[in-house]
Amino acid sequence: MIRTVHRLRLAGIPLAALGLIAWSAPAQAPAPADHAGHPAAITAGSGAWTVYHHDNAHTGYDSTQPAASGATTGWVSPTLDGSVYAEPLVFNGIVYTATLQGTVYAINQSDGTIAWSKNVGVPHPVGSGQCGNINPLGILGTPVIDTAANRIYVSEILNSDSAWHVFGIDLSSHLVVMDTQIPSSVGTGLDWTIEQQRGALGLANGYVYVPFGGRIGDCGPYHGWVIGVPTNGSTSVTFYESPTTAEGIWAPGGVVVDDSTGNPFFATGNAIPCSGSVNSDSVIRTAPTLGAATSFFQPQDWSAHWCGPDLDLGSISPVLISPSLMFTTGKYGQGFLLNPANLGGTNGQLFPSGAPYTGADVCVGVHSNASFGSVAYANGRLYLTCEGNGVVSLSVNTSTPSFSTCDSSCTAAGTWRTSGVGTVGPPIVAGGAVWAVSTTGAGLYGFNATTGAQIFHSANFGANRFSTPSEAGGQIFVGAGNVIRSFNMASGCSSVSLSAAPPSSTTAGSPVTLTANATGPSCVSPEYRFWVRPAAGSWTMLRDYSTTSTFSWTTTTPPGSYFLGVHARTGGSTAPFEVFASIPYTLTSTVCTAVTLTAAPASPQMSKTQVTLTASGTCPSPNPRYEFWARWQGYTTWQLLQGYSASATYNWNSTGAGAGTEYFGVWVVDANSPAPVPATPSPSCCFDANTSIPFSVTTASCASVTASAVPNTVVSGSGTHVTITGAATGCTNANPRYEFWMRPASSSTWQLVQGYSTSATYDWNSTGALAGTVYFGVWTKDTASPNTYDAVANTTVTVT
Repeated sequence: MIRTVHRLRLAGIPLAALGLIAWSAPAQAPAPADHAGHPAAITAGSGAWTVYHHDNAHTGYDSTQPAASGATTGWVSPTLDGSVYAEPLVFNGIVYTATLQGTVYAINQSDGTIAWSKNVGVPHPVGSGQCGNINPLGILGTPVIDTAANRIYVSEILNSDSAWHVFGIDLSSHLVVMDTQIPSSVGTGLDWTIEQQRGALGLANGYVYVPFGGRIGDCGPYHGWVIGVPTNGSTSVTFYESPTTAEGIWAPGGVVVDDSTGNPFFATGNAIPCSGSVNSDSVIRTAPTLGAATSFFQPQDWSAHWCGPDLDLGSISPVLISPSLMFTTGKYGQGFLLNPANLGGTNGQLFPSGAPYTGADVCVGVHSNASFGSVAYANGRLYLTCEGNGVVSLSVNTSTPSFSTCDSSCTAAGTWRTSGVGTVGPPIVAGGAVWAVSTTGAGLYGFNATTGAQIFHSANFGANRFSTPSEAGGQIFVGAGNVIRSFNMASGCSSVSLSAAPPSSTTAGSPVTLTANATGPSCVSPEYRFWVRPAAGSWTMLRDYSTTSTFSWTTTTPPGSYFLGVHARTGGSTAPFEVFASIPYTLTSTVCTAVTLTAAPASPQMSKTQVTLTASGTCPSPNPRYEFWARWQGYTTWQLLQGYSASATYNWNSTGAGAGTEYFGVWVVDANSPAPVPATPSPSCCFDANTSIPFSVTTASCASVTASAVPNTVVSGSGTHVTITGAATGCTNANPRYEFWMRPASSSTWQLVQGYSTSATYDWNSTGALAGTVYFGVWTKDTASPNTYDAVANTTVTVT
C-alpha cells in the first residue's frame, strides 16, 4: 500500500552562500574520489564525536565544553563529490563525512582542508520503476568510528553486484581493510530494490549494527531489519527482521545501545497492513546478537493514531537517559518514558500513566508528522525537533518518572520552545547550548539549553533533510549539501583579530611582530597561542597560550607563502580555543641568486696592466658582500685575494704575470643571508652565488735576434778589436735591450761581458786571447719584457 510521502522527506536543498571564513586557507578545487593528503599539525579542538549523537545512548550531549555565549563562523570544506546526509564524525583532529557517491572524506579539523578520501565503490542507482527520492544509493546512514581498531565503518549498495556491503576503512592507511557483503538471503530475504539504509550505524559487542527500512512511497513488501556484521571480518551476519511487512527501521538515529548490558534498541515504523501486525510502531530491544525481540514497547493507541494514519513511532530513535530510563516519541507528537530493562509491551510505559491512558503531547499539540530524527538529553532536559516549530525542550523528573509537556500552548512549567525558527534537524547539546540546523535554508541556530534564548544564528545556507550537527573541541560541524561547514562556540571571547608588522611580507630571516586582539562580552584576560603554516603544509605552533598578545616571529623558514594564525580564549579557560583568525604572509628571499664579474680593461692585456675586477650580485638587500679569488696559471687551487666585504671591486696589478690565462672568481652573500661566513676563508664554504672569468695576459717580447762578429778572425797577440753586434727583430717596443756573453776558447763556462743595455754592440779586445774558437752570445728582450731574455743568438771568432 502506498502511504503518505512524509515518511522520508529527503530531497536535497540548494546550498546558499555563507559569508566569513574565519580561518584562511588556500582555495581548493572539488576533491577527487581518492585524495592523498597530510594530517593537520594543529588538532584544533581535541574532542571526539565517533557515533551518531555522540554516544551509544544517543544523548547528543558533550559535557566537556564550557558555557557558550554564541558562536562564530569557521571554515567551509572544499566541495565534495556528492551530497552529505550523514552526521559528521570527529576523531583525532579529523572530521569524517561520507557522500551519496560512496566517498569517505577525512577533513582537517583545524582548517577544513581535505587530509584524504576513499571511495568504496560506485553506488547503485535507483532503478526504473523503483520508489525513493535518494539517488544514487550511496552512503546515506551516518557511519561509526571504531576507536580501538582505528577504523570507520560505512554501508553502501554497490552497483557492481547489487548487494549491500559494510566497509571498514583503516584511518591510518586509508585502505579498505574489511568488506563484508550482506547476503540477500537472510531471513525472508533482504530485497535491495525496496529497502533503504537510512539509519545511523551502531557499534558494540563485536558487531556493526546496520538498520534498514523502506523507501519513500512504501513500495513492495519490505521489512524492517537490523543486520549485525562482525567486525572481525566473519561473513556470518546476525539479524533482526520485523515480524510483519513494513515496520521499517529508518529513523536517522538508527540503533541505540545500552553500554551496561550491550542490548540494542531501535524503533519500528507502521506495519502494512496494521490489522494483525506484530510490533508495529514499537521500540524493540534484542540481545547483543540480535534475533527476535526480547522486549518491546508499543503505544496503547498504536493502531488508531500511529499505524493507521502512517504516523510512525519509528520516525525517531529512542534516547537512553540511563540504564533504567528511556524516552521516545514520533510522528504523532506524543512522548513516552520507558524502562529499558522491561519495555512493558503495549501501553507499558512508565509515563504517561496507562490507566487511564492519556497521551502526553511534546510537539506543540501537533499530531501529524510532528517529530523526526533523534532526541538529545542533557542535565535533566530533553531536546527534540518539532516539524515547523523549531526545538522543544522538556524537563524530566527521573525519580517520578515524568516530563513536562508541550501542548498547543506549550506553556507547561519546565518546558520551553523556540519560535520563528521553522523546521530544523535533530538537535545536539554542547557548551550549555542547543545546536540545530535549519533544513529550509536558514542556517545553524544556537539556543541557551536552560532557557531557550537564542544565542546564535548563522548566515543562511542549505542542508539536507534531517541534517544533524556534531561537535568536538568547541567546534560545531554541519553537513550542508555537498560541503561541511564549521562553527566555533564562543565561550568568552567571541572574536579575535591578527596583524603583522611589517605587514604582508618581509625578507626571510627578518623578525615579524604578530599582534592579536581578542574581544567579547566575557573575554577577560584573554590568552593567545600563535601558529604558522606554509601554503602547502601543516600548522606548527610558534608559542603556546600566554596573556601576551604579541609574538616576535624570527623568520628562519624558507622564502615563500605562509599563513599566520592565532587561537584565543578567556584567561583560565581549558578550551582548546574559543576563537581563531589567520592572515596570509609572504617571506621573500634573503639570498643572492646570481653574481656577475667583469674586468676593466677587458682581457687580454699586457703584463703590468692595472686591472679592476668588478662584481654585481642579484640580491634582495642593497649591500651584499663580496669575496675575490684567483687561480694562477699552472696551479689547481684557488687563492684568496680579498675577503668578504661590502666592496664590489678588486684591483689587480699584473706586474710579473707571465703570458697565459689567469682565472678570477667572486663569491657573494646577501647582507641577510643565512650562509655562514667562516672565520678562516675556505674555497669550499660559503656563498649564495659565485662565478669566475678567465683573463688572458700577454707580455712584451722580441721574436728573434742575430749575432755577428767583425772581424771574425784575428791573430793571437795582435790586440785586434772585434765588434760583436746583436740585431733583434719582432720586438713589441722600440729600443730593445741586449746582454753579451763570452766563452773563451780555453773554457766551458760563459762569462757576462756586458749587461743589459740599449747598446746593440760589444767591443772585444783580443789581446791575450789564446788560439782557438771564442764563442759570443747575445741575449735580447723587449724593453717591457718581464723575461730574463726573449731571444738568444751565438757567433764565433777564430784566434790563430
